[in-house]
Amino acid sequence: MERRRKIVDHSLKERHGILSLLKQVEKENVTYDEMDEIGLALKRAGKRALSPLVRSLWRETDAELLSKYAYLLDFFEDEPWLEQLIQIVLRRTDLDSTAKSALLGALQEYGIDINLPPFARLLDEVQGPLSETLPRLLEQGEEGLIIFMEDFLLYPQEMQLALVQELAHVPDPRVLTLLEVLLGVDSPEIVEEAVATLGKIREPGSADVLSACAAAASEPLRELCRRSLRRLAFVGIQPSPPVPVHPSPFHVAWVSPMDGAGYRTLWFARWRGTGQLAFICLHLHETTGIRAAWGAGNISVKEFDELSRERLPEEGLVRIPLPYALQLLRDGLFRNRDTMFQLPPEFYVLKGIFLGEDLQPTPYLPDFAGFDLNALAHATQHVVASDDLFDDDYFAGWYMATCRVYDFAEEWSTLEKTGERKALAKGLETILEQFCRELIGPAIEQIRSRLFLTADLLLRTGRDRLLVETALATALSLNSFTMPYHFHPFLRRLALESMDAAREALAEGYDLREHPHEADDDEWLD
Repeated sequence: MERRRKIVDHSLKERHGILSLLKQVEKENVTYDEMDEIGLALKRAGKRALSPLVRSLWRETDAELLSKYAYLLDFFEDEPWLEQLIQIVLRRTDLDSTAKSALLGALQEYGIDINLPPFARLLDEVQGPLSETLPRLLEQGEEGLIIFMEDFLLYPQEMQLALVQELAHVPDPRVLTLLEVLLGVDSPEIVEEAVATLGKIREPGSADVLSACAAAASEPLRELCRRSLRRLAFVGIQPSPPVPVHPSPFHVAWVSPMDGAGYRTLWFARWRGTGQLAFICLHLHETTGIRAAWGAGNISVKEFDELSRERLPEEGLVRIPLPYALQLLRDGLFRNRDTMFQLPPEFYVLKGIFLGEDLQPTPYLPDFAGFDLNALAHATQHVVASDDLFDDDYFAGWYMATCRVYDFAEEWSTLEKTGERKALAKGLETILEQFCRELIGPAIEQIRSRLFLTADLLLRTGRDRLLVETALATALSLNSFTMPYHFHPFLRRLALESMDAAREALAEGYDLREHPHEADDDEWLD
Protein backbone atom coordinates (compact mmCIF):
# COMPACT_ATOMS: atom_id res chain seq x y z
CA MET A 1 0.00 0.00 0.00
CA GLU A 2 1.37 3.38 -0.99
CA ARG A 3 2.18 5.54 2.02
CA ARG A 4 0.30 8.81 2.07
CA ARG A 5 2.59 11.74 1.49
CA LYS A 6 2.87 13.97 4.52
CA ILE A 7 2.03 17.61 3.80
CA VAL A 8 3.86 20.08 6.02
CA ASP A 9 2.08 23.37 6.63
CA HIS A 10 4.63 26.15 6.94
CA SER A 11 2.03 28.92 6.98
CA LEU A 12 1.99 29.28 10.77
CA LYS A 13 5.76 29.73 10.88
CA GLU A 14 5.55 32.28 8.05
CA ARG A 15 2.84 34.24 9.86
CA HIS A 16 4.93 34.32 13.01
CA GLY A 17 7.86 35.61 10.95
CA ILE A 18 5.74 38.38 9.43
CA LEU A 19 4.36 39.43 12.82
CA SER A 20 7.90 39.42 14.20
CA LEU A 21 9.00 41.78 11.42
CA LEU A 22 6.10 44.14 12.11
CA LYS A 23 6.94 44.04 15.81
CA GLN A 24 10.41 45.33 15.02
CA VAL A 25 8.87 48.51 13.59
CA GLU A 26 7.85 49.37 17.15
CA LYS A 27 11.48 49.52 18.30
CA GLU A 28 12.24 52.94 19.71
CA ASN A 29 15.41 53.54 17.69
CA VAL A 30 14.64 51.68 14.46
CA THR A 31 16.74 53.23 11.68
CA TYR A 32 15.83 54.02 8.07
CA ASP A 33 18.12 51.16 6.98
CA GLU A 34 16.33 48.73 9.28
CA MET A 35 12.97 49.91 7.93
CA ASP A 36 14.16 49.17 4.40
CA GLU A 37 15.35 45.70 5.47
CA ILE A 38 11.98 45.00 7.09
CA GLY A 39 10.20 46.22 3.94
CA LEU A 40 12.28 43.97 1.69
CA ALA A 41 11.65 40.99 3.97
CA LEU A 42 7.89 41.65 3.88
CA LYS A 43 8.08 41.97 0.10
CA ARG A 44 9.73 38.54 -0.11
CA ALA A 45 6.90 37.13 2.01
CA GLY A 46 4.45 38.31 -0.67
CA LYS A 47 0.75 39.06 -0.33
CA ARG A 48 0.59 37.02 2.88
CA ALA A 49 2.41 39.92 4.59
CA LEU A 50 0.09 42.65 3.29
CA SER A 51 -2.97 41.79 5.39
CA PRO A 52 -1.28 42.05 8.82
CA LEU A 53 0.39 45.29 7.70
CA VAL A 54 -2.96 46.82 6.71
CA ARG A 55 -4.50 45.55 9.98
CA SER A 56 -1.76 47.38 11.86
CA LEU A 57 -2.75 50.59 10.07
CA TRP A 58 -6.39 50.06 11.06
CA ARG A 59 -5.50 49.50 14.72
CA GLU A 60 -2.54 51.77 15.48
CA THR A 61 -3.09 55.25 16.95
CA ASP A 62 0.49 56.45 17.35
CA ALA A 63 1.46 58.94 14.61
CA GLU A 64 5.05 57.77 14.32
CA LEU A 65 4.10 54.11 13.95
CA LEU A 66 1.38 54.96 11.44
CA SER A 67 3.98 56.77 9.32
CA LYS A 68 6.29 53.75 9.48
CA TYR A 69 3.57 51.24 8.58
CA ALA A 70 2.45 53.44 5.67
CA TYR A 71 6.06 53.64 4.49
CA LEU A 72 6.24 49.83 4.33
CA LEU A 73 3.27 49.66 1.95
CA ASP A 74 5.43 50.94 -0.88
CA PHE A 75 7.44 47.70 -0.88
CA PHE A 76 4.45 45.85 -2.33
CA GLU A 77 4.34 46.22 -6.11
CA ASP A 78 0.59 45.77 -6.56
CA GLU A 79 -1.40 48.64 -5.14
CA PRO A 80 -4.74 47.36 -3.82
CA TRP A 81 -3.44 48.71 -0.52
CA LEU A 82 -3.81 52.33 -1.72
CA GLU A 83 -7.60 52.08 -1.62
CA GLN A 84 -7.31 50.52 1.84
CA LEU A 85 -5.11 53.41 3.00
CA ILE A 86 -7.65 55.93 1.66
CA GLN A 87 -10.44 54.17 3.57
CA ILE A 88 -8.35 54.16 6.75
CA VAL A 89 -7.81 57.92 6.45
CA LEU A 90 -11.49 58.65 5.76
CA ARG A 91 -13.12 56.24 8.21
CA ARG A 92 -10.94 56.30 11.31
CA THR A 93 -12.42 58.72 13.84
CA ASP A 94 -10.30 57.66 16.81
CA LEU A 95 -7.11 59.45 15.75
CA ASP A 96 -5.73 62.69 17.15
CA SER A 97 -4.63 65.48 14.83
CA THR A 98 -0.99 64.36 14.75
CA ALA A 99 -1.94 60.84 13.67
CA LYS A 100 -4.30 62.22 11.00
CA SER A 101 -1.47 64.43 9.73
CA ALA A 102 0.79 61.39 9.47
CA LEU A 103 -1.73 59.48 7.34
CA LEU A 104 -2.50 62.49 5.15
CA GLY A 105 1.22 62.92 4.61
CA ALA A 106 1.47 59.28 3.55
CA LEU A 107 -1.35 59.72 1.03
CA GLN A 108 0.39 62.76 -0.40
CA GLU A 109 3.61 60.77 -0.73
CA TYR A 110 1.68 58.19 -2.77
CA GLY A 111 0.37 60.82 -5.20
CA ILE A 112 -3.02 61.70 -3.70
CA ASP A 113 -3.94 65.41 -3.76
CA ILE A 114 -5.06 65.95 -0.17
CA ASN A 115 -6.19 69.52 -0.94
CA LEU A 116 -9.21 68.14 -2.83
CA PRO A 117 -12.41 66.66 -1.35
CA PRO A 118 -12.92 64.52 0.61
CA PHE A 119 -9.46 64.99 2.13
CA ALA A 120 -9.61 68.80 2.31
CA ARG A 121 -12.04 68.54 5.24
CA LEU A 122 -9.58 66.36 7.15
CA LEU A 123 -6.74 68.72 6.30
CA ASP A 124 -8.74 71.59 7.82
CA GLU A 125 -9.30 69.53 10.96
CA VAL A 126 -5.59 68.99 11.55
CA GLN A 127 -4.58 72.62 10.99
CA GLY A 128 -3.16 73.97 14.20
CA PRO A 129 -2.57 70.72 16.14
CA LEU A 130 0.78 72.04 17.33
CA SER A 131 -0.86 74.43 19.78
CA GLU A 132 -2.10 71.32 21.61
CA THR A 133 0.73 68.83 21.19
CA LEU A 134 3.89 70.91 20.92
CA PRO A 135 3.91 72.40 24.44
CA ARG A 136 3.79 68.86 25.85
CA LEU A 137 6.76 67.89 23.69
CA LEU A 138 8.72 71.00 24.65
CA GLU A 139 8.33 70.06 28.30
CA GLN A 140 10.48 67.00 27.54
CA GLY A 141 13.47 69.12 26.51
CA GLU A 142 15.85 67.57 23.98
CA GLU A 143 13.89 64.34 23.89
CA GLY A 144 10.73 66.20 22.90
CA LEU A 145 12.57 68.09 20.17
CA ILE A 146 13.89 64.81 18.79
CA ILE A 147 10.39 63.29 18.78
CA PHE A 148 9.08 66.30 16.85
CA MET A 149 11.94 66.15 14.34
CA GLU A 150 11.50 62.40 13.80
CA ASP A 151 7.94 63.00 12.62
CA PHE A 152 8.75 66.25 10.83
CA LEU A 153 11.42 64.69 8.61
CA LEU A 154 9.00 61.97 7.47
CA TYR A 155 6.44 64.46 6.15
CA PRO A 156 6.38 65.71 2.53
CA GLN A 157 7.86 69.18 2.08
CA GLU A 158 4.46 70.86 1.62
CA MET A 159 3.36 69.64 5.03
CA GLN A 160 6.73 70.53 6.58
CA LEU A 161 6.39 74.12 5.39
CA ALA A 162 2.82 74.29 6.68
CA LEU A 163 3.96 73.07 10.10
CA VAL A 164 6.75 75.67 10.26
CA GLN A 165 4.21 78.40 9.45
CA GLU A 166 1.94 77.07 12.20
CA LEU A 167 4.71 77.54 14.79
CA ALA A 168 4.00 81.29 14.72
CA HIS A 169 0.59 80.56 16.30
CA VAL A 170 1.85 78.37 19.15
CA PRO A 171 1.57 80.48 22.34
CA ASP A 172 4.76 79.18 23.95
CA PRO A 173 8.09 81.06 23.90
CA ARG A 174 9.94 77.73 23.95
CA VAL A 175 8.97 77.33 20.30
CA LEU A 176 12.02 79.52 19.56
CA THR A 177 14.24 76.60 20.54
CA LEU A 178 12.56 74.44 17.93
CA LEU A 179 12.91 77.15 15.28
CA GLU A 180 16.64 77.36 16.06
CA VAL A 181 16.84 73.63 15.32
CA LEU A 182 14.94 74.10 12.06
CA LEU A 183 17.39 76.82 11.00
CA GLY A 184 20.02 74.06 10.88
CA VAL A 185 18.05 71.71 8.62
CA ASP A 186 19.69 70.92 5.28
CA SER A 187 16.82 72.41 3.26
CA PRO A 188 16.88 76.05 2.05
CA GLU A 189 13.08 76.11 1.80
CA ILE A 190 12.59 75.06 5.42
CA VAL A 191 15.27 77.46 6.67
CA GLU A 192 13.68 80.37 4.77
CA GLU A 193 10.25 79.48 6.16
CA ALA A 194 11.69 79.33 9.69
CA VAL A 195 13.20 82.81 9.23
CA ALA A 196 9.83 84.15 8.03
CA THR A 197 8.06 82.53 10.98
CA LEU A 198 10.50 84.05 13.47
CA GLY A 199 9.52 87.47 12.12
CA LYS A 200 5.93 86.80 13.18
CA ILE A 201 6.64 85.79 16.78
CA ARG A 202 6.48 88.83 19.05
CA GLU A 203 9.08 87.70 21.54
CA PRO A 204 12.44 89.43 22.25
CA GLY A 205 14.12 86.06 21.87
CA SER A 206 12.88 85.84 18.28
CA ALA A 207 14.87 88.94 17.34
CA ASP A 208 17.96 87.50 19.05
CA VAL A 209 17.69 84.25 17.06
CA LEU A 210 17.28 86.19 13.81
CA SER A 211 20.20 88.46 14.63
CA ALA A 212 22.48 85.47 15.26
CA CYS A 213 21.28 83.80 12.06
CA ALA A 214 21.93 86.96 10.02
CA ALA A 215 25.45 87.24 11.42
CA ALA A 216 26.29 83.66 10.39
CA ALA A 217 24.40 83.52 7.08
CA SER A 218 25.31 84.59 3.59
CA GLU A 219 23.04 86.17 1.00
CA PRO A 220 20.16 85.78 0.22
CA LEU A 221 19.35 84.29 3.65
CA ARG A 222 20.93 87.24 5.44
CA GLU A 223 18.54 89.65 3.71
CA LEU A 224 15.57 87.45 4.68
CA CYS A 225 16.73 87.66 8.31
CA ARG A 226 16.97 91.45 8.06
CA ARG A 227 13.46 91.58 6.60
CA SER A 228 12.06 89.60 9.54
CA LEU A 229 14.01 91.79 11.96
CA ARG A 230 12.46 94.91 10.38
CA ARG A 231 9.03 93.35 10.79
CA LEU A 232 9.68 92.86 14.51
CA ALA A 233 11.10 96.37 14.82
CA PHE A 234 7.76 97.79 13.63
CA VAL A 235 6.17 96.41 16.83
CA GLY A 236 9.02 97.57 19.04
CA ILE A 237 11.00 94.34 19.32
CA GLN A 238 14.74 94.76 18.90
CA PRO A 239 17.56 92.23 19.33
CA SER A 240 19.65 92.45 22.47
CA PRO A 241 22.98 94.30 22.16
CA PRO A 242 25.56 91.96 20.63
CA VAL A 243 27.72 90.17 23.17
CA PRO A 244 31.08 88.68 22.14
CA VAL A 245 30.70 84.91 21.85
CA HIS A 246 33.57 82.82 23.15
CA PRO A 247 32.70 79.17 22.48
CA SER A 248 33.90 76.75 25.11
CA PRO A 249 36.78 74.45 24.14
CA PHE A 250 36.21 70.86 23.12
CA HIS A 251 36.96 68.29 25.78
CA VAL A 252 37.80 65.37 23.50
CA ALA A 253 37.25 63.85 20.05
CA TRP A 254 37.33 60.10 19.47
CA VAL A 255 36.89 57.90 16.44
CA SER A 256 36.73 54.15 15.96
CA PRO A 257 38.57 52.31 13.19
CA MET A 258 36.40 51.59 10.18
CA ASP A 259 34.89 48.13 10.20
CA GLY A 260 34.62 45.77 7.27
CA ALA A 261 31.19 47.11 6.31
CA GLY A 262 32.37 50.73 6.10
CA TYR A 263 31.07 52.00 9.45
CA ARG A 264 32.85 53.98 12.14
CA THR A 265 31.89 55.93 15.27
CA LEU A 266 32.83 59.59 15.73
CA TRP A 267 32.43 61.14 19.16
CA PHE A 268 32.75 64.78 20.28
CA ALA A 269 32.52 66.23 23.80
CA ARG A 270 32.61 69.95 24.57
CA TRP A 271 32.65 71.96 27.75
CA ARG A 272 29.67 74.08 28.70
CA GLY A 273 30.00 77.27 30.70
CA THR A 274 28.44 75.56 33.71
CA GLY A 275 31.27 73.04 34.09
CA GLN A 276 29.07 70.41 32.49
CA LEU A 277 29.65 68.68 29.16
CA ALA A 278 27.72 68.33 25.93
CA PHE A 279 28.47 65.37 23.70
CA ILE A 280 27.36 63.83 20.42
CA CYS A 281 28.11 60.35 19.12
CA LEU A 282 27.77 59.82 15.37
CA HIS A 283 27.52 56.56 13.44
CA LEU A 284 29.16 57.18 10.06
CA HIS A 285 29.19 55.20 6.84
CA GLU A 286 31.85 55.71 4.20
CA THR A 287 29.30 56.18 1.40
CA THR A 288 26.09 57.56 2.89
CA GLY A 289 27.49 59.63 5.77
CA ILE A 290 25.84 60.10 9.16
CA ARG A 291 23.42 57.23 9.73
CA ALA A 292 22.58 57.73 13.41
CA ALA A 293 23.31 60.12 16.26
CA TRP A 294 22.80 60.30 20.00
CA GLY A 295 24.11 62.40 22.84
CA ALA A 296 23.17 65.01 25.42
CA GLY A 297 23.35 68.77 25.64
CA ASN A 298 24.10 68.79 29.35
CA ILE A 299 25.75 66.00 31.31
CA SER A 300 28.00 65.91 34.36
CA VAL A 301 31.66 65.02 34.00
CA LYS A 302 31.10 61.98 36.22
CA GLU A 303 28.24 60.71 34.04
CA PHE A 304 30.27 61.29 30.89
CA ASP A 305 33.30 59.47 32.29
CA GLU A 306 31.18 56.46 33.27
CA LEU A 307 29.56 56.40 29.84
CA SER A 308 32.81 56.72 27.91
CA ARG A 309 34.61 54.19 30.10
CA GLU A 310 32.10 51.60 28.92
CA ARG A 311 32.04 52.62 25.25
CA LEU A 312 35.74 53.22 24.58
CA PRO A 313 36.89 49.57 24.65
CA GLU A 314 33.58 48.31 23.26
CA GLU A 315 33.93 50.35 20.05
CA GLY A 316 37.73 50.60 19.93
CA LEU A 317 37.62 54.40 20.08
CA VAL A 318 40.93 56.26 19.82
CA ARG A 319 41.61 59.91 20.55
CA ILE A 320 42.22 62.14 17.52
CA PRO A 321 43.01 65.84 16.99
CA LEU A 322 39.93 68.06 16.75
CA PRO A 323 40.73 69.38 13.22
CA TYR A 324 40.89 65.80 11.92
CA ALA A 325 37.62 64.92 13.67
CA LEU A 326 35.91 67.92 12.09
CA GLN A 327 37.25 66.90 8.67
CA LEU A 328 35.62 63.50 9.13
CA LEU A 329 32.38 65.17 10.21
CA ARG A 330 32.31 67.48 7.17
CA ASP A 331 33.01 64.47 4.96
CA GLY A 332 30.07 62.63 6.53
CA LEU A 333 27.80 65.63 5.88
CA PHE A 334 29.01 65.70 2.28
CA ARG A 335 28.16 62.00 1.87
CA ASN A 336 24.65 62.58 3.24
CA ARG A 337 24.08 65.39 0.77
CA ASP A 338 25.71 63.58 -2.15
CA THR A 339 23.62 60.42 -1.68
CA MET A 340 20.53 62.34 -0.45
CA PHE A 341 20.58 60.20 2.70
CA GLN A 342 18.49 61.91 5.38
CA LEU A 343 20.44 63.19 8.39
CA PRO A 344 19.08 61.72 11.64
CA PRO A 345 16.78 64.01 13.68
CA GLU A 346 19.07 63.71 16.71
CA PHE A 347 21.86 65.40 14.76
CA TYR A 348 19.76 68.49 14.09
CA VAL A 349 18.81 68.78 17.76
CA LEU A 350 22.34 68.24 19.10
CA LYS A 351 24.40 70.04 16.43
CA GLY A 352 24.59 73.15 18.64
CA ILE A 353 27.68 71.51 20.12
CA PHE A 354 29.51 72.67 16.97
CA LEU A 355 28.81 76.38 17.54
CA GLY A 356 31.45 78.44 15.79
CA GLU A 357 32.84 75.53 13.76
CA ASP A 358 32.75 75.19 9.98
CA LEU A 359 30.24 72.49 9.06
CA GLN A 360 30.29 73.07 5.30
CA PRO A 361 29.91 69.60 3.70
CA THR A 362 33.32 68.82 2.20
CA PRO A 363 34.74 65.51 0.95
CA TYR A 364 37.81 64.32 2.82
CA LEU A 365 40.75 62.94 0.87
CA PRO A 366 43.57 61.35 2.92
CA ASP A 367 47.00 62.83 2.33
CA PHE A 368 49.83 60.33 1.95
CA ALA A 369 52.36 62.86 0.65
CA GLY A 370 55.06 61.43 2.90
CA PHE A 371 54.91 58.02 1.20
CA ASP A 372 56.15 56.80 -2.18
CA LEU A 373 52.88 55.29 -3.41
CA ASN A 374 54.42 54.18 -6.70
CA ALA A 375 57.04 52.13 -4.85
CA LEU A 376 54.45 50.74 -2.43
CA ALA A 377 52.30 49.62 -5.36
CA HIS A 378 55.10 47.18 -6.23
CA ALA A 379 56.14 46.29 -2.66
CA THR A 380 55.53 42.54 -2.79
CA GLN A 381 56.95 42.01 0.70
CA HIS A 382 54.15 44.12 2.20
CA VAL A 383 51.45 42.24 0.30
CA VAL A 384 52.86 38.89 1.43
CA ALA A 385 52.55 40.08 5.04
CA SER A 386 49.15 41.73 4.54
CA ASP A 387 47.22 38.96 6.30
CA ASP A 388 48.98 40.04 9.51
CA LEU A 389 46.95 43.26 9.43
CA PHE A 390 44.07 41.30 10.93
CA ASP A 391 46.10 40.85 14.10
CA ASP A 392 45.97 44.61 14.73
CA ASP A 393 43.14 46.18 16.74
CA TYR A 394 42.32 48.56 13.90
CA PHE A 395 41.19 45.56 11.84
CA ALA A 396 39.21 43.85 14.60
CA GLY A 397 35.89 44.63 12.89
CA TRP A 398 36.98 43.53 9.43
CA TYR A 399 34.67 40.69 8.49
CA MET A 400 31.66 40.29 6.25
CA ALA A 401 28.30 39.55 7.86
CA THR A 402 25.85 38.47 5.18
CA CYS A 403 23.50 35.53 4.82
CA ARG A 404 25.70 34.09 2.07
CA VAL A 405 28.70 34.07 4.41
CA TYR A 406 26.70 31.81 6.73
CA ASP A 407 26.08 29.44 3.83
CA PHE A 408 29.81 29.14 3.22
CA ALA A 409 30.54 28.81 6.94
CA GLU A 410 28.04 25.97 7.23
CA GLU A 411 29.57 24.29 4.20
CA TRP A 412 33.00 24.51 5.83
CA SER A 413 31.71 22.99 9.08
CA THR A 414 30.06 20.15 7.15
CA LEU A 415 33.30 19.55 5.28
CA GLU A 416 35.25 19.27 8.54
CA LYS A 417 32.98 16.45 9.66
CA THR A 418 34.19 14.28 6.76
CA GLY A 419 37.44 13.89 8.66
CA GLU A 420 39.94 13.26 5.85
CA ARG A 421 42.68 15.92 5.94
CA LYS A 422 43.49 15.90 2.23
CA ALA A 423 39.84 16.20 1.24
CA LEU A 424 39.38 18.92 3.84
CA ALA A 425 42.23 21.05 2.46
CA LYS A 426 41.00 20.68 -1.11
CA GLY A 427 37.41 21.36 -0.13
CA LEU A 428 38.36 24.46 1.82
CA GLU A 429 40.23 25.81 -1.21
CA THR A 430 37.08 25.33 -3.27
CA ILE A 431 35.00 27.17 -0.68
CA LEU A 432 37.52 30.02 -0.49
CA GLU A 433 37.68 30.33 -4.27
CA GLN A 434 33.89 30.55 -4.53
CA PHE A 435 33.62 32.89 -1.53
CA CYS A 436 36.16 35.33 -2.96
CA ARG A 437 34.73 35.18 -6.46
CA GLU A 438 31.14 35.64 -5.35
CA LEU A 439 31.44 38.00 -2.37
CA ILE A 440 34.81 39.72 -2.44
CA GLY A 441 35.16 40.32 -6.18
CA PRO A 442 32.13 42.65 -6.45
CA ALA A 443 33.25 44.53 -3.31
CA ILE A 444 36.91 45.02 -4.22
CA GLU A 445 36.66 48.81 -4.66
CA GLN A 446 34.96 49.15 -1.27
CA ILE A 447 37.67 47.08 0.39
CA ARG A 448 40.34 49.19 -1.29
CA SER A 449 38.71 52.43 -0.12
CA ARG A 450 38.37 51.14 3.44
CA LEU A 451 42.04 50.15 3.47
CA PHE A 452 43.06 53.68 2.48
CA LEU A 453 40.87 55.19 5.20
CA THR A 454 42.26 52.77 7.78
CA ALA A 455 45.82 53.59 6.68
CA ASP A 456 44.94 57.26 7.16
CA LEU A 457 43.75 56.62 10.73
CA LEU A 458 46.91 54.61 11.47
CA LEU A 459 48.96 57.56 10.25
CA ARG A 460 46.91 60.21 12.08
CA THR A 461 47.14 58.36 15.39
CA GLY A 462 50.92 57.91 15.22
CA ARG A 463 51.03 54.19 14.62
CA ASP A 464 54.12 52.39 13.30
CA ARG A 465 55.11 53.53 9.80
CA LEU A 466 55.62 49.95 8.62
CA LEU A 467 51.98 49.19 9.50
CA VAL A 468 50.80 52.20 7.48
CA GLU A 469 52.95 51.10 4.53
CA THR A 470 51.53 47.58 4.66
CA ALA A 471 47.95 48.89 4.63
CA LEU A 472 48.74 51.23 1.71
CA ALA A 473 50.57 48.55 -0.27
CA THR A 474 47.66 46.16 0.27
CA ALA A 475 45.14 48.72 -0.99
CA LEU A 476 47.29 49.55 -4.02
CA SER A 477 47.78 45.87 -4.86
CA LEU A 478 44.09 45.09 -5.25
CA ASN A 479 43.65 46.73 -8.65
CA SER A 480 46.70 45.03 -10.16
CA PHE A 481 46.29 41.56 -8.64
CA THR A 482 45.85 39.18 -11.59
CA MET A 483 45.45 35.86 -9.79
CA PRO A 484 42.15 34.60 -8.32
CA TYR A 485 41.37 36.61 -5.21
CA HIS A 486 41.60 33.69 -2.80
CA PHE A 487 45.36 33.68 -3.43
CA HIS A 488 45.73 37.25 -2.16
CA PRO A 489 46.88 36.97 1.50
CA PHE A 490 44.70 39.83 2.78
CA LEU A 491 41.55 38.81 0.91
CA ARG A 492 42.01 35.17 1.84
CA ARG A 493 42.27 36.14 5.51
CA LEU A 494 39.18 38.35 5.14
CA ALA A 495 37.22 35.35 3.86
CA LEU A 496 38.50 33.11 6.66
CA GLU A 497 37.79 35.73 9.36
CA SER A 498 34.27 36.22 8.01
CA MET A 499 33.49 32.50 7.99
CA ASP A 500 35.08 32.04 11.42
CA ALA A 501 32.82 34.74 12.87
CA ALA A 502 29.80 33.06 11.28
CA ARG A 503 30.83 29.60 12.52
CA GLU A 504 31.25 30.92 16.03
CA ALA A 505 27.80 32.53 15.89
CA LEU A 506 26.25 29.30 14.58
CA ALA A 507 27.92 27.34 17.39
CA GLU A 508 26.28 29.72 19.88
CA GLY A 509 22.85 29.19 18.31
CA TYR A 510 22.60 32.36 16.23
CA ASP A 511 21.94 32.12 12.49
CA LEU A 512 21.87 35.38 10.55
CA ARG A 513 19.81 33.73 7.83
CA GLU A 514 16.91 33.62 10.29
CA HIS A 515 17.31 37.38 10.86
CA PRO A 516 18.02 38.72 7.35
CA HIS A 517 17.15 42.31 8.31
CA GLU A 518 20.29 42.34 10.49
CA ALA A 519 22.65 41.44 7.64
CA ASP A 520 25.22 43.75 6.07
CA ASP A 521 24.36 42.60 2.53
CA ASP A 522 23.64 46.07 1.17
CA GLU A 523 26.88 47.47 2.59
CA TRP A 524 28.82 45.20 0.22
CA LEU A 525 26.78 46.16 -2.82
CA ASP A 526 26.81 49.98 -2.74
